[in-house]
Amino acid sequence: MNTPHWQTFPRWSLTEHATDLQFAAQLSTGRATEVTARIQQEPATLQVLLKLLGSPSTKLSVRIGIGVVMEDLAGTPVLRHVIPDLGKLAMHRKASIRADACHYLGLTHDAAAHPFLQNCLQDPEAEVREVAEDALAHLKNVTLSST
Repeated sequence: MNTPHWQTFPRWSLTEHATDLQFAAQLSTGRATEVTARIQQEPATLQVLLKLLGSPSTKLSVRIGIGVVMEDLAGTPVLRHVIPDLGKLAMHRKASIRADACHYLGLTHDAAAHPFLQNCLQDPEAEVREVAEDALAHLKNVTLSST
């Protein structure tokens, strides 16, 4: 039987660490839609994804998958709920994580992301500043198109 080991345990016994491993495995193998579905069913599991995003040791294939999930969640209440967490990641010591957080703040489609993005306009890294500018422009366009 080829059922992954984690699927043989009852849902209640999956710890955050197990969910972390599960998400990483799914994201690195192109199964981001499964992660998106899980987060939509259990919004609290988005914290696991943010933990992966904030870890400098997260592999590139997982980071790409995180991007797919975040795009799928764009403009949803689930993503808007984690604006403060993304704001903290926008101050991470690693520039690539700050840049990703800025991009995802733009995907929230929420004005509450503005202060975090405004701060990133002063970032020492040009990449982060550029992503923050793009995210602010995206937020402006989303706001204009919804009025």
